[in-house]
Amino acid sequence: MNKKLSVMVLTTFYEFNPSYSLCSVVEAQLIGLVKNGYKTILAVHDNFEDDKLVPKGVEIRKVVPRFLLIDYMAQQKVSEDFEDQVNTAYKAFKENFSDVDIIFEHDMIFQSWFLPYCLAIHQLAKESKIKWYHWIHSVPQGHTDAEYPHNMRFTLPQNSKLVYLNNYHLVRAAETYNIFPKDVKIVYNALDPRLFLNLHPLVHSLIDKYGLLEADFIQIYPLSTPRMVAGKGLNTLIDIMGKLKKQNRSVKLVVCNAHANDRREKQLIAETQSYASQQGLSANEVIFTSLEDTSYELGVPREVVSQLFQLSNLFIFPSSSENCSLILLEAMLSKCLLVLNNNVPSMREFGKGNAIYFEFGSIDDSIEYADKDKFNEDVAKIIISEFESNKALKASLDIRQNFNYQKIFETQILPLLHEQ
Repeated sequence: MNKKLSVMVLTTFYEFNPSYSLCSVVEAQLIGLVKNGYKTILAVHDNFEDDKLVPKGVEIRKVVPRFLLIDYMAQQKVSEDFEDQVNTAYKAFKENFSDVDIIFEHDMIFQSWFLPYCLAIHQLAKESKIKWYHWIHSVPQGHTDAEYPHNMRFTLPQNSKLVYLNNYHLVRAAETYNIFPKDVKIVYNALDPRLFLNLHPLVHSLIDKYGLLEADFIQIYPLSTPRMVAGKGLNTLIDIMGKLKKQNRSVKLVVCNAHANDRREKQLIAETQSYASQQGLSANEVIFTSLEDTSYELGVPREVVSQLFQLSNLFIFPSSSENCSLILLEAMLSKCLLVLNNNVPSMREFGKGNAIYFEFGSIDDSIEYADKDKFNEDVAKIIISEFESNKALKASLDIRQNFNYQKIFETQILPLLHEQ
């Protein structure tokens, strides 16, 4: 794969305001390009001042000229200085785009306000070898009989493809530009937790290092290391996660373990990792935050716990004794599928009928299983069944797995970059 292509995202931005939805779309595209090794350029207005908000690794070119724009939606006579605007934009583009291989532009040929830029793009496209992809972010109108220069808004420039946001209007988009449907490319808007949730650096690191977003089931388990096995039933949780994996589900268990700076606690972590390995789970699937950095051996910030809960969709709680468990309340607030211990009455007091309950044993009730391995397998199968019937959890999983910027880049943008 050639990763030395120079890719520009061409915009009319004068600021990088996250409240403007197009900025968030462009941000995800820029990050995807940078992370995957492409020379990435953002073209903006010459009065752009939000350099610090642009993703790292992006070259900013403040070269898009500013005009007193007119809405030409009514296809009225153009202003007296229209040709001057077109020539000014063309010269700026020609001078500053000569080293660019591919340009993604957003709405600059489609929006009626941007007609001068539209004609400048058409002129440059005739003369250069740049490959263009033109995003339109509004519902296309269908075929139009507009006259020059307004018809250029509905004419695809040379060496160009149209990009639309869904398949439903693909044919209408093709009709609008009098092109074949195959020349309309579909690229969804990305929605990535790393951007949308403004994540703590540790959470960001865990996502990137362990591929959390790709997992079918994510669980966070905040606890104190000395009590994690004997009191909190971590091994039982590991057993069930292992069974979920054997049902062909990918799993990530993030143990936010505090009080892990002593030799005994570190030995217990090592023993637990060994136990997890015996259940078919690697250190990339059972993750201890204390091992990420010594600064986290005493615990992680509460915002890390909160954000990891927001990413989670499962909360198995085999603890043998609880009063009013904060982590249970946090899991409930985070809309996780609750799998609670029927032998701890307080769990049912708070979980009510909104959880599934199993006999995990408690300080008051010791459970003898005829076949514990079969029991854990049945628990896993019931979890999968409950999850499959929960539309909200399935929708959230779909967005997390398939609409993060890396997945959108790999499945929809990367093919554009290397299209012949």
